[in-house]
Amino acid sequence: MTAVRSATGWFTAHDPGLATLWRALRVTAAASVGFLVCRYALNAPVIATYAVFAAIALGVLSDISGPPALRTRTFVAALPVGLALVTIGTAAARSTPLAVVGMLVVGFAVAYAGVGGPRLTGIANGLQLFYILPCFPPYDPAALPQRLAGLTIGILLTGIADRLLWPAPEPPSFTDRLADAADAVRHFVAAVDTDHPDGPREAAEAAMAGLRPSSVPSGSRPTGPGRRDRGLTSAASTLRTMVLRLGTIVGLLPEIHGRAVRADADELLGVVGGTLARCAAALRGSGPPPDSGPALAGVAHFLDGRAGRIAHWIDADELPPVLRIGGLVAAIGEASRVFAVATRAGTDAPPDPTAPLPAAAWYLTVPVAELWWRRLRTHLTPRSVYFQNALRLALGLAAARLAADLLDLSHGFWVLLATLSLMRTSGVGSRLALLPAFLGTLGGAVVAAAILVLVGDDTIVYAVALPIAMLLTFAAGPLLGAAAAQFGFAVVVSVLFAQLSPTTWRLAEVRLLDVVVGGLVGALIGAAVWPRGGAGEVRRSAATCLRLIADDIVTTVRAVTGAPSAAAALAQPGPEHRLTALFDVTYAQYRSEPGPADRANDWLEVLSIVQRAASDAQFLHDRYPDPAPLPWPAVAERLIAGAEQIADAFRDAAAQVASSRPPPQRHLVEGLDAEPPHAHFTDDPHATLRVIDTWGWLHGLAVDLGRAERAAAGRSR
Repeated sequence: MTAVRSATGWFTAHDPGLATLWRALRVTAAASVGFLVCRYALNAPVIATYAVFAAIALGVLSDISGPPALRTRTFVAALPVGLALVTIGTAAARSTPLAVVGMLVVGFAVAYAGVGGPRLTGIANGLQLFYILPCFPPYDPAALPQRLAGLTIGILLTGIADRLLWPAPEPPSFTDRLADAADAVRHFVAAVDTDHPDGPREAAEAAMAGLRPSSVPSGSRPTGPGRRDRGLTSAASTLRTMVLRLGTIVGLLPEIHGRAVRADADELLGVVGGTLARCAAALRGSGPPPDSGPALAGVAHFLDGRAGRIAHWIDADELPPVLRIGGLVAAIGEASRVFAVATRAGTDAPPDPTAPLPAAAWYLTVPVAELWWRRLRTHLTPRSVYFQNALRLALGLAAARLAADLLDLSHGFWVLLATLSLMRTSGVGSRLALLPAFLGTLGGAVVAAAILVLVGDDTIVYAVALPIAMLLTFAAGPLLGAAAAQFGFAVVVSVLFAQLSPTTWRLAEVRLLDVVVGGLVGALIGAAVWPRGGAGEVRRSAATCLRLIADDIVTTVRAVTGAPSAAAALAQPGPEHRLTALFDVTYAQYRSEPGPADRANDWLEVLSIVQRAASDAQFLHDRYPDPAPLPWPAVAERLIAGAEQIADAFRDAAAQVASSRPPPQRHLVEGLDAEPPHAHFTDDPHATLRVIDTWGWLHGLAVDLGRAERAAAGRSR
């Protein structure tokens, strides 16, 4: 009893809810039933082989998560793709060059399809196996119908087991997380002008941390190119920006004497709170789709009120720094409008009839096919980790396919399977996986050889042992790591193939040799092709984003001041905006790769600052879409000069980040305040608002740049 309690306690601690155990049971049931029925009841070894490996491909090598209905749709969608890949692999087996080229093309295409979101990423490795298995000799087109039948049986059994046998519970949806975050931000909005804003602020920041990719199950992450996922991603990013702006307001409020300026913002913040409440209800399915019209009207009323009170705020020709709070409040109001539109998109609601779409919602005006094309095109570059990973894996699998033929290895698909399962996104990750895998395979080969010698040709023993070996392997792999997985799989394949044809203990030796060859091929390719993975690309991506922000700063300020040569507007932004798309996915991979537990460089901080700079620039364009030149040419020149000063600092920071040099001591804020714009601002209140908002934006950029440099250098804030 003590041993049972100890085992139960260990599983409870290492496998909460026994999710891994239940999954192992489901896959074991599907794989065992498919193999044993086809092998013994139908006497169809080929069908049995493809049935069991289809179950392993989608149940073990793939990560199919999310709500039950979504998982079922994934299994159904995998079936025609799997049938096509088996057909292509069967045709390619006629010659080694054809099989190698096919592996290169299929390997890249399947892996690169991961740009379409977590469902495709999670199933990619399993789909690779559908080409790998038939692309080896003998070339036997006549066996294709049996192969396709086995594949169909295996996929259907796995999908049925997923729904009926100890089904996995539905994970918390991203919309529920987003609704909770919206409520937390709403409470922060209500508390921003109270004596105790710290508690709501911490709660809002904690809720935003729960929306980070690392905190969300992979199957629930809205990273696809469609409108719904883009809407949810935009909503999360907008909320994050709102929290940062609210925090800035909290810091500025002590500088304001009296409540005149504070009270001016109360009405708009009330509208923001109401919009967030309606969005949260819609996300939970307990309310109608939110309208963005109230937020748009609230911002317009607030801006008119600001213009009307300019004379009360300005006693001289100099702008008080605290007036920046008005621009922040307006930006929060505009962000709530974007959040409402994004919420409608994220809940598949029809277009909002109460207000025109903001520029940030450009994805709602583009056909879905074009959204997919933009996503594929964005990452079709050597600077994308999606592209790097797909090419690295394709080269590894193609090289392994060639090595299996040149070395005349029997069961050569095991070589590719080892490459597929052991190759990581960085050279370090691949090397760390090799030794445990080799040791595990060695141990498993010894045990498998002993079983084959002791049991001989008694297939009944193998048939009984197969489900037991599968269950132990499929459960131990995720819980104990690569060594346990390879140990168990060596036993499983030996017991499996002993039922397909007469075999000896040498089968275990073949398995060991194939894993060693496949692992080494993967390690060599990984060491030669972008060996540093996300860690090597994240710094370059950060530097590129900082340089692009520098260009946008000058363009934005020239446009807002009405300079004759200014561009009409920035390119429309969105979740795939050129400034952040590559940086975003690079950072996500960087965090998933092995490295120091306390990574000093806070690239998430840099990413957030880049996203906020692009968002604020767009807000300025939206607020002043076609402005006339400022009535004070000297003020316009000063604003443009300030923008160029900040832009030069961003370019210098990009060079510092790219070269890993420590940042210099900068005094950008002091430099801006030393030469502020001076004019008779009360002569034109509306133009004055443009000056205030632009000057405030430059101040914010100066502060953010310092934070970005410290984060990139691994220094405390």
